[in-house]
Amino acid sequence: MSVDTTELSIEIIDIISDRDGARLRDIVEEVDVAKSTAHKHLTTLRDNGFLVKRGEIYQVGLRFLNYGEQARSRWPGYPHIEEAIADLTERTEEECDFVAPDRGRIITIAESYHKWAKFGDTTTDGPSKEYRARTGSYYHMHATASGLAVLSTYARSRVEEVIERWGLPARTDHTITSREELHAELERIRERGYAVDDQGYTDGMRSVGKAVHGPEGDVIGALSVSGPTYRVDGMVLEQEVPNALRDVVADLEERLRTTS
Repeated sequence: MSVDTTELSIEIIDIISDRDGARLRDIVEEVDVAKSTAHKHLTTLRDNGFLVKRGEIYQVGLRFLNYGEQARSRWPGYPHIEEAIADLTERTEEECDFVAPDRGRIITIAESYHKWAKFGDTTTDGPSKEYRARTGSYYHMHATASGLAVLSTYARSRVEEVIERWGLPARTDHTITSREELHAELERIRERGYAVDDQGYTDGMRSVGKAVHGPEGDVIGALSVSGPTYRVDGMVLEQEVPNALRDVVADLEERLRTTS
């Protein structure tokens, strides 16, 4: 059973994070609580390092960085995951990441960008800004190759639970937005052993993802390779990237088994 005061503090933190900063009045309006109540929560969170206040704006505090790094470093096989990411990046010369499932979504816990790989101009707003994986970023599973790869390992009932909780929101005109389409795609992924997201998350970008299993056979996440459609195409899409993923995932899973 949840505790109301704790739930309220968590909701306030989520609002501030989603807005990238919020004022006291923003919290009062969105949560619909008394100003004094919101102020007490904000003050307590700030005093304990979970929030900082700059002028009238409350922002997420650095204490979360300490907890986040702790959570990441203790994820099953994390040192091996870092090595696998580096290996995959060198093999494909594209941008690679590892995501972990978390309450029906996926979160990036490691990423690597090859020195030659660039997807548009990252100094301006646009597809490239939305595309680049960032440690700690959450994504809907149905809109990314890694998320689809993880979903493909779930029973149909569990997939339905994810849909009920998070829906199937469209990111682009190519995003899967119907249950029937999603289940059909998951069957194709199970047959070929890896997932392909063709501009479902960002226009002009393709990703290939493969689930990673831990020593006990449970899914601990997925590795993916992403790049622009003009580069991740033809033999690169159909053979080179999938083969590199298979090799790196097999090697990673072997290391996880022998070191567990």
